Amino acid sequence: MKRIFTSFIALAIVALPLLAQDVDESFVFVDEEYEVIENGSTIVRNLVELNDAGVEIINSGILVMNDYASYTDYIKMKYVISKIDNGSFQLCFPSTCNYKDAAGSYVTDPGQLMEDVQDLLCEWFPAGDGECVVTLSIEILTKNSGFPVTYEHKADGPSITIRFVKGDIPGPEPIVGDVNGDGEIGISDVNAVIDMIQSGADYSAAADVNGDGEIGISDVNALIDMILGS
Repeated sequence: MKRIFTSFIALAIVALPLLAQDVDESFVFVDEEYEVIENGSTIVRNLVELNDAGVEIINSGILVMNDYASYTDYIKMKYVISKIDNGSFQLCFPSTCNYKDAAGSYVTDPGQLMEDVQDLLCEWFPAGDGECVVTLSIEILTKNSGFPVTYEHKADGPSITIRFVKGDIPGPEPIVGDVNGDGEIGISDVNAVIDMIQSGADYSAAADVNGDGEIGISDVNALIDMILGS
């Protein structure tokens, strides 16, 4: 018990600076019901539809909302395509569409939302079965007066990942230690393992940190050591 208590204190010290790294949520990603999508979320889209030209598309259904931001603020979309099996990806913001067919890091021109809420028209045009994985990030800017017009960084907004899927694509292997499935390993995963132990929940490969086929206090300690990098 002493080892666990000491490790939790050390972990709390490490976590303090991380808690301060909040993003500016003046602009946020929302779904078609205008529900805010939490920063760092990963969503899956697999509904294949036909556009007006009869071409197959999978739409993200993602919009951007001005959530009490200044109406003089500008934003640009930064996006990273980490995987695109085939076809092409389209992102339109604010009114210009960017087509990409290869993995890479990209950014749109600065612009303002046309309304309080604007559809991003973030779509994948699959040429066959596969997947396209894109991470979107909002950057908030201020526009300087004068000529030529320039923009300065004001704040980093939320970031989300969209996984477009067509066909029977297997899901990613569970990450050992990522007990809550949020794609990261942290104190919330430690709490999740403890909850599993206390509730007698079924075996979870992600929670079996030490790989002994069981879930117990040793997995809690192993997870804490993993987080602390020891």
